[in-house]
Amino acid sequence: AIVQAALEERGIKIGSHITELHGAFDRPFEDYDSDIALLSKKQFPTIGDGGRMIKEIEKAAERGDSVGGILESAVIGLPAGVGEPWFDSMESMLSHGLFSIPGVKGVEFGLGFAFADVYGSKGNDAFVIKDGKVITETNNNGGINGGITNGMPVIFRTVIKPTPSIFKDQTSVSLSKMENTTLNLQGRHDPAIIHRARAVVDAVTALVIADALTMRFGTDYLAQGK
Repeated sequence: AIVQAALEERGIKIGSHITELHGAFDRPFEDYDSDIALLSKKQFPTIGDGGRMIKEIEKAAERGDSVGGILESAVIGLPAGVGEPWFDSMESMLSHGLFSIPGVKGVEFGLGFAFADVYGSKGNDAFVIKDGKVITETNNNGGINGGITNGMPVIFRTVIKPTPSIFKDQTSVSLSKMENTTLNLQGRHDPAIIHRARAVVDAVTALVIADALTMRFGTDYLAQGK
């Protein structure tokens, strides 16, 4: 919370929402400022109505099963020029942090794997001058070119796998007996963790962004906010 507050003093805001969960979808970011403000107040992180997603989670719970999903995250207000073109690219630093979160099995930036289905002429982001600022007409690359931020919103998606601890019988092995066995779980296990993972993804993103900013502008950068 302290790191995110320091970033916000610099005009940098972070927000994540569940964009997909077991066949249910939320709309993408549109007005970043208002969408991020809305998400910061919601317990279940969807921009639109998350009712269908909640029903999918409840349905999985009734079956003793679990569901995963995809979080879409946005970082706005990040200046251009942050990140390195080699090991410490903005993508690699964020991916390093995000893959340290239990349950994360995939990360993609901008169009991500959808780049496989477009021509370069479609995937490239054209630079233009608008209101005295350099921006891109599209944001297919998620605000990052060559590992370095370009000033546009940094957009990425994180895949959270279904909770592995479920109440269905699962085949396993007994190491003490060296024989096959069946797992029967007891206790409390959530049918989904993605709505809680949202807060972890935002926090890890804030830490990575803060680290990248101090590497680029010096350790006093975040102390020189408003």
